Amino acid sequence: MGRTEQDDNVLLDALRELNGWVADDGRLSRSLPLDDSQHAELAEQIKIFADTLGVRPDVRRTDEATLIVLAREGGFSLTDVTFAGRVETAYITMAGDLASEETGLAKGRFRWLRRGE
Repeated sequence: MGRTEQDDNVLLDALRELNGWVADDGRLSRSLPLDDSQHAELAEQIKIFADTLGVRPDVRRTDEATLIVLAREGGFSLTDVTFAGRVETAYITMAGDLASEETGLAKGRFRWLRRGE
């Protein structure tokens, strides 16, 4: 059974809540300005989120930033958006004021995506 238009609308609505995440050609990606120690901390959290949700993100360090990419055939899913929300929450918590300035968000905006914790 494939995705419906309603499913796609739910995905798009959820994605709109994730400032800075880009959906393009079946990929969901985000570049986060982090230093080396923050990158290491976030990468560990990403491993936990990925294992919990069964996703396989590509996470790498590039030019003073951490690049996260989720790609799957058929486009991204609600699970991918949930993963992105968890990453965004961890980033906002970790980077504090820098994250708030970059995203224009207050800490904890994505708590609704952490219901299962």
